[in-house]
Amino acid sequence: MSQGYVDADGHIMENFEELFEYFDEPWRSCDTLIPSRVLPSGDEFHTTRIRRKGIFNWAVGPEEWLAYLDKTGLEFTVLYPTAALNYGHIVNPEWAGVFARAWNNWVSEKYLKKSPRFKAVGLIPMQDVPSAVTELRRIVKELGMVGAYVPSNGLKRHLSSKEFWPVYEEAQRSDCALGVHGGTYNDLGFNTFTLFPGTRALGMPFPLAIAMTGMIQDGVWDAFPKLRVGFLEGGTSWVPLVFDRLNREREYGELRCDKPIIEYFRSGRFFVGCEGNESALPFVVNLIGPQACMFASDFPHEIDMENARHEIDEIEEHKDIKDAHKKMILGENAKNFYKI
Repeated sequence: MSQGYVDADGHIMENFEELFEYFDEPWRSCDTLIPSRVLPSGDEFHTTRIRRKGIFNWAVGPEEWLAYLDKTGLEFTVLYPTAALNYGHIVNPEWAGVFARAWNNWVSEKYLKKSPRFKAVGLIPMQDVPSAVTELRRIVKELGMVGAYVPSNGLKRHLSSKEFWPVYEEAQRSDCALGVHGGTYNDLGFNTFTLFPGTRALGMPFPLAIAMTGMIQDGVWDAFPKLRVGFLEGGTSWVPLVFDRLNREREYGELRCDKPIIEYFRSGRFFVGCEGNESALPFVVNLIGPQACMFASDFPHEIDMENARHEIDEIEEHKDIKDAHKKMILGENAKNFYKI
């Protein structure tokens, strides 16, 4: 039975045979497109990874997702890409647009029309900002998506660059969410790591910290006072790091921004995905308030069906978080962020 809980960050496992049918012509009829060449690699890491059985299951589709929602008692999930987390590394702006439209239309048909319990963010071609604005408007108004995925790494310019400001203006105008999501590790200092776990452990939160830092110091939050941005799949422990370091810079007088640093985190427009086993979570809730943190399952990447309730139970049983705050973390905050 639903408890009003919301999964702020679930994942679609792309079926490229189906997705190909949604490409614009002439690409749809192209007989040389193969899945491994449609998107760039998300990193340069080639060491074999061994995962537990049931994790990162590419066979998960809408039916399996509905079974997961039933088992967990989640009311909704907000779906993000998997293979398309590499989307920011596309260098051809035209192809970025083609792929985005196909992915969005496929997700709409395959998931959003299947069940109202499915919500989704769409892809927007940040490589071509006018097209990104047009696609953001389309996916919200025509496809009913709750916002857009923004890659935390891979684009040629920082997310705070004024080149991207028309996207933020449109998101503010459309009153939709932007989800900055981790998932690719190029040029983050991990290229010479010889084992993957350290790459993933640090490669998820660091790009989120970089993105938030840029948005504060380059004035994105000040320029768009109604913009809502969520930072997903990096946990919450990077939040105190960014706060402390930027607060120090502001005290030196080198960093000039309209508000004290803590206010950007407490604004009600900043949101962050959290996991059940985070030791930092109670501290972050006390530091920036409970309104920002959202439970994110990451199913089916890191949670299997057998352990579906585990992270929810971890949050519910947490002794250092108030019961009222647990309800916010497990449902209310995600509903506020995505306007569900």
